[in-house]
Amino acid sequence: MSTTLMCGKALVEPRFLNSIEGYLIVDPFEDVDRNEVKLQIFIRNYGVDKNTEVELRICDKTITKMNFKLSSGEDVSFEIYVKAKESCEVKLLIDGVLLDKESIGIPRVDLLEVPTKIVTVFHHHQPPNYGPDEVYRALWPFNYVWKPILFPYGLGPYHYHAILLNRYSEDIVKLTYNISPSLIKQWFDVIEKGVKVVSGEFIEPTSTLAGLVKETIDIYRKLAKNKVIEVLTSIYAHKIAGYLVDLYNLDDDIKRELEFGLNITRDFLGREPKGVWLPEMSFSMKLIPIIASLGLEYTFLDERYHLRFAEGDVKNHYELYEVQDGSSNKLVVFFRDTELSDDIAFANNYCSEIHAIKGAYRFVNKMLSKCVDNKAKLLTIALDGENWIALSANPPATAIFLKTLIYLFKKLSKLGIIETVRAEEAVKLLQPTRKLRFIPSTTWLGSYKKWRGEVPEHEVFWNMVEQRISRYREYVSKHGFDDKAEKMEWALWHILDSDYWWAEFWNKEMINIWIAEFDKYLQ
Repeated sequence: MSTTLMCGKALVEPRFLNSIEGYLIVDPFEDVDRNEVKLQIFIRNYGVDKNTEVELRICDKTITKMNFKLSSGEDVSFEIYVKAKESCEVKLLIDGVLLDKESIGIPRVDLLEVPTKIVTVFHHHQPPNYGPDEVYRALWPFNYVWKPILFPYGLGPYHYHAILLNRYSEDIVKLTYNISPSLIKQWFDVIEKGVKVVSGEFIEPTSTLAGLVKETIDIYRKLAKNKVIEVLTSIYAHKIAGYLVDLYNLDDDIKRELEFGLNITRDFLGREPKGVWLPEMSFSMKLIPIIASLGLEYTFLDERYHLRFAEGDVKNHYELYEVQDGSSNKLVVFFRDTELSDDIAFANNYCSEIHAIKGAYRFVNKMLSKCVDNKAKLLTIALDGENWIALSANPPATAIFLKTLIYLFKKLSKLGIIETVRAEEAVKLLQPTRKLRFIPSTTWLGSYKKWRGEVPEHEVFWNMVEQRISRYREYVSKHGFDDKAEKMEWALWHILDSDYWWAEFWNKEMINIWIAEFDKYLQ
């Protein structure tokens, strides 16, 4: 298959001239001389062996011209240093034809009074893939560890993240992760007792595959202990909590499920987490007292759909906010940069590794421009931790994007331009001074249509859920929260996992399985 067929929407346009792919990167962040910039050139030949002329021009003046004999599949890369010239372009030509171009110059990072603090949040999550019989219907919690999705650069995204960060554990790159409680629970299932699959397969806890899961767990725990990463907690299953407390008044249910998830995260870390990830960023003001009652202090919402329609001392998303409800319960909120988060999450279909490298540089330059233009104290990036990699048209290239991004974070941190911090550090260093009295009930998508409305059968199943919620309340009202009620609630948690309801992954099989489990306790 031609590599060009793997291209899709990416942060930068792919650059091909017949069978030649090539990119030019302007890298102004060198310690050598701040009046110089480094030019990096990457070229790959997908066709037959050929002689290729590579030319660089600055302000339409040729500065170098070289000839290469490129074999089929061969890469060539080189770098040169040039004096920075504002409002000037550098152009890459192949055999006299323009292939790529970039502006050249030095970003005005000197305008930043202090380095911008960068909080990057990755969301590692899998819904419960098991049924009430503890038999697994799918193996995604483990495939994203041990399956060679990122070959030849690594295995699955969860394992790759861990290995990559472990390599930088002595450096100054710090990140924040939501490793969801349901994912942690499933990881421990396979390493402690093994898992039975609906196909009849049984994965032994002593197997090589289970060993890779244990290795992944051990690395994340070590990174958290050494404060390279922070691990957030969350509701056990992936529930659209804001919607459920607003529409169905499931406040007590949400509190118990969040506490259940908190206990799993606490056991995983060996310490108290302070931040909470709300699945789908589904927020309601009614969640504030629930979160506060469990000792959790901050969460992450969307700049485009939450902050822009908030009420209070609203400025922009380049600082921390505090929201307070009518009973004086407080919650600190990081508002993510929607555009930058979406750049990683959805503009991730890179044709090749060299295309992904250019994408990472483009992303960082865009990020720095925002920091400089807004004199940002804080910039928050928050997105899926695995789906943007695994669901890319070309996952291995996306792994290189992540590797390059972390390399650039390290480089810019050493130069004092940015400071990567964990969320808990940001809260200590940047006390929120802006107060909000209201944040709207919505998600990172700005609506709930993905979970109710986009699939024709949605309404049928939501009606079934409403009936169960009503019957559950009637039972608890009559009998109290006894053993049967607890088992019904456990089934309800699974029924309402938002991943089963997401339009593209609509999974009525799992919803029906857990509805049947719920109904057992009403007979």
